[in-house]
Amino acid sequence: MALDPNALIIAKRMQAAGYTRGQIAGALGNMQLESGFNPRINEGGIVGPPLRKGGFGLPQWTGSRQDDLIKFAKQKGKDPGDIGLQADFLIYELEGPEKRAAESLRGAVSPEEAARRFLTDYERAGIPKTEQRQKAAREIYEKLGSLEQQPAQQQTGTTIDPQKLLAAFAGELLTNTGASRTDLLGLLKQLPPVSQNVFDAGRLTPRSPYLGQLTRPLIGL
Repeated sequence: MALDPNALIIAKRMQAAGYTRGQIAGALGNMQLESGFNPRINEGGIVGPPLRKGGFGLPQWTGSRQDDLIKFAKQKGKDPGDIGLQADFLIYELEGPEKRAAESLRGAVSPEEAARRFLTDYERAGIPKTEQRQKAAREIYEKLGSLEQQPAQQQTGTTIDPQKLLAAFAGELLTNTGASRTDLLGLLKQLPPVSQNVFDAGRLTPRSPYLGQLTRPLIGL
């Protein structure tokens, strides 16, 4: 069975914040038991807006933390039950008021240990059910294999395309340094294989006026 779509949203958000696959699985294993990944569920099973009685949301925030979630949502102009909003609030807590829990979680190596640390330091659940959370974490860990294969993203959310980046450098070198295709191909043998027509693409790639200053030293010109 594939990973729950809501769990995947949380996983990607935690990955962007620097958490490992095992640490993410540990957190998700807890959320699976707490809410079944339903961001609108209240403690007791009622689905809808937060009732401020018992827990609410993915990890079942309670008391003042549930109030903080609601305030956070108002500041963002979003519904407290929005999955993306809850993913952002989770990171907000881990980077702020729950920083000690984050430090503990980052020290976990296995999904089982991550699940235990997330339980004791972040969830602080009244009914631990530690083994069930750890089992869920291990199962989720196996489903998260594809997460590590996804391209890394910058903080802006844009993905670097190696071919386009190389085309920009090749175009700049050909245009401003007088280098030959032979010179450049010799230099690029040290890099992963690229298509020969990358040079033609480079001639059409918009270039920064500062790029020439950076690239000339690469070939000693």
